[in-house]
Amino acid sequence: MSDVTMLREIDPAAKIAPDAAIGPFCVIGPAATIGPGTVLDRRVTVLGHTTIGSGNRIGEGCVLGAEPQDLKYAGGRTFLIIGHNNVLGREVTIHLGTESGGYLTHVGSDNTLCDGCHVAHDCYVDDRVVLGRSVLLAGHIRVCTGAAIEDLCGLHHFVTVGRFARVSRRTPVRRDVPPFTVFGGHDDDDTCPPAVRGVHEAGIRAAALRGEEEKELRHALAELFDDEAALQTKIEQLVNMGVEGEAARLCEFCQRSLQGVYGRYRELFRGKAPPEARRHLPPDAAIEPRRPAP
Repeated sequence: MSDVTMLREIDPAAKIAPDAAIGPFCVIGPAATIGPGTVLDRRVTVLGHTTIGSGNRIGEGCVLGAEPQDLKYAGGRTFLIIGHNNVLGREVTIHLGTESGGYLTHVGSDNTLCDGCHVAHDCYVDDRVVLGRSVLLAGHIRVCTGAAIEDLCGLHHFVTVGRFARVSRRTPVRRDVPPFTVFGGHDDDDTCPPAVRGVHEAGIRAAALRGEEEKELRHALAELFDDEAALQTKIEQLVNMGVEGEAARLCEFCQRSLQGVYGRYRELFRGKAPPEARRHLPPDAAIEPRRPAP
């Protein structure tokens, strides 16, 4: 049986694996599920319909599954799902989803969320992501597989950070960040607006691309971002050349961003469930598209 003492407040209805470790002064609500081998340090609070998979390490003072700080949230049955083998530092907070945003906040597997991170309602953090200290994700954001966001960054609602991209420390992110790029300002000029500043070499290595695919991706990155010519024209030129693999996905990502609002593709899902919600929600969770609030 799990070790439960008077120093913990665990609802009898919570589903906790026998080999999960629950530290002192933790609070676990009745709709929580905690998987095998997951370790909760001191003062961790798990609320709402929160499911935590196996092998996670949850740092001291984390609050998972609290109600979202969104005035449109009506108290409905919404969810937080966390996958496997994640490391959450101290004082990390992750909120439930909202009815109008797709009912779900989702964190995948093998991620590292450092001390003081906040993941707001209806966000999707894929796999192998690193969020540095005090990174703040507003609502409805997606951080794709392998992305790294350095310390003290703040991300605007509905932003997407592409696969294996890197956001430099202290960067405000107001638009989508293309895959395999380094995004930030200039270190010696705080007034310089954030932009693509280069290729994320560590991301390309982590993606383990084949020789020709890597070569084509590097060519596409150079064509798209080496100058300030019209991005739409350059995308069309690459597509007409018949690029494939990661280069094709890069072009598709940039095209979607241009079709969005203020360079944010996910704005197109404002007031309705994004595709990821239907993929990750529990089978018994019905989602109903809603109109945006006036």
